[in-house]
Amino acid sequence: MTHRILLPRRGMLLAGLAAPLAAPLAAPSIGRAQTAWPQRDLRMIVPFPPGGSTDVLARFVAQALREQVGRPVVVENQAGAGGTTSAGRFAREGDDHAFFVSQIATHGIAPSLFRSLQYDPAADFRAVSLMTTVPNVWLANRDRVPHGDVRQVLRDARARPTEITFASAGNGTSTHLTGELISQQAGVQMTHVPYRGAGPGMTAVMGGEVDTFIDNFTTALPQIQAGTVIALAVTSPQRRPEIPNVPAMAELGAEFGMEGFAAEAWFGLHTHRSASDAVVARMGEAVRTTLAGQALRAQLAERGTELRSSTPEEYDALMRRELARWAEVVQRGNIIVQ
Repeated sequence: MTHRILLPRRGMLLAGLAAPLAAPLAAPSIGRAQTAWPQRDLRMIVPFPPGGSTDVLARFVAQALREQVGRPVVVENQAGAGGTTSAGRFAREGDDHAFFVSQIATHGIAPSLFRSLQYDPAADFRAVSLMTTVPNVWLANRDRVPHGDVRQVLRDARARPTEITFASAGNGTSTHLTGELISQQAGVQMTHVPYRGAGPGMTAVMGGEVDTFIDNFTTALPQIQAGTVIALAVTSPQRRPEIPNVPAMAELGAEFGMEGFAAEAWFGLHTHRSASDAVVARMGEAVRTTLAGQALRAQLAERGTELRSSTPEEYDALMRRELARWAEVVQRGNIIVQ
């Protein structure tokens, strides 16, 4: 079945998908003789409007980073075309005092969806560190799916192809492709209903316009806790402690092709390809030290965000695995951008 996608006018949700990394490796210490950088304030480019989860994460980290780098870290929002406009501009700049808040939309999914990107995630950027991974959660309307059983939803989808609907925050978003991945691995056909953002999608599932909705965990958690929607399953490898009675998709096992299933959104920092090894190492060490801070971890944990740092090599490897993974999902689903 061919899915035609309309290019979203605004940023794609950050919202669904990566296996968590192991604990970060210790970075080599950067000697004082090599610390002439930075010579001016640093810029952190967020490719989405203010107020979203990417922006909130960036502002918390930027504020805490100042202590490590000895300079202010100024957040700049540059929204447009799902973050790809900003990424293309960044790739052309070549500023070693600028860092791009990369995530699954711009550096994992977009290269498979958009034929005319003005950047190459692997060739035009240098990885600095992962910052966090966030799962998606599959939600259901209480009246349309009263049993709240994810296994029964998939059995119904097998018995009645295309009748079960799943909403997302928009065509080509991580929440859309999470639903496509579930359908492909479970061997079912569900009907995708895209909305312009997570807010309208949540309203639709609460109001019974659709059967189910796939949302970012951090934005969905308040509605789950309030009981306005049913949480069918999370896409993290294990259950989430905030909702311990909700299964992980991986628990469905071989019956639904879900062994080892994990699909999470991820966010980190990249810099320009021209940045020196010393700059990447210095900033990477600063980010890892910052993300280990207990105060910052507690602040973001309240918002359902678990910080995860990495070495540059680990983050680059994660990105490359995700590029290959979502390219396969797009190809198998015959998802076309127009």
